[in-house]
Amino acid sequence: MNLLIADDENLELKVLEKTLKKNFLNKFNIYRASSGKKASEIIENIDMDIAILDIEMPGMNGIELAKYIKEKRPESVIIFITAYDKFDYAIEAMYVKAFDYLLKPWKEERLINVVEGAMESLLGKAVAEKKFKNPQKDIITEYINIHYKYDIGAADVAGVLGYTDVYFSKLFKQLFNDNFINYLTKTRIENAKILLKDRSFTIKEVGESVGYNDPNYFAKVFRRVEGITPSEYRLKYYS
Repeated sequence: MNLLIADDENLELKVLEKTLKKNFLNKFNIYRASSGKKASEIIENIDMDIAILDIEMPGMNGIELAKYIKEKRPESVIIFITAYDKFDYAIEAMYVKAFDYLLKPWKEERLINVVEGAMESLLGKAVAEKKFKNPQKDIITEYINIHYKYDIGAADVAGVLGYTDVYFSKLFKQLFNDNFINYLTKTRIENAKILLKDRSFTIKEVGESVGYNDPNYFAKVFRRVEGITPSEYRLKYYS
């Protein structure tokens, strides 16, 4: 997925990018723009799945930029972010069919929930389009890639596809040559290995970002899969 963040405050851009990377590792190609004009230049060549736009920007503001994005790709999901709680903005956001509206200073949990909702919306459309073309593996993979940091089980994915738990378990084994728990664990650890490259994240933050709130348990699972602890892995490969 491609995700655009546009804000004329450089610090805000950096914080948004780091927060998104931490919570949605490897899920997006993230594009940054410090003005509506720069953002419009980016989307001339790249279709955006999700756009997080500051409403108050010089030149082309967020509302104008959203309209431009929607003209290019109507299925794009727009999220507005602003320091001003104005009724007129809410009306404009409704006019361009924005997915949601965040007020600065935004809270990380709120931002995560909104972006996850946007991803769910896009995933739902993909499932509806693909379900009858037999791409179960793509749908399953996409669902796990979005939700791996949560306490999910095979029943959750089976429910998305409308399958029984028993049928889904057999199907999963057939498609992935593995069981659901092993595959989920491998997905979490592979994403943790990528995040370990960035030393701005602590080992605890890396574990939390991939679904392990207990750092000791995270280290235990990581060692079981990789043969060394997260700290040892970081020291060995990224020192």
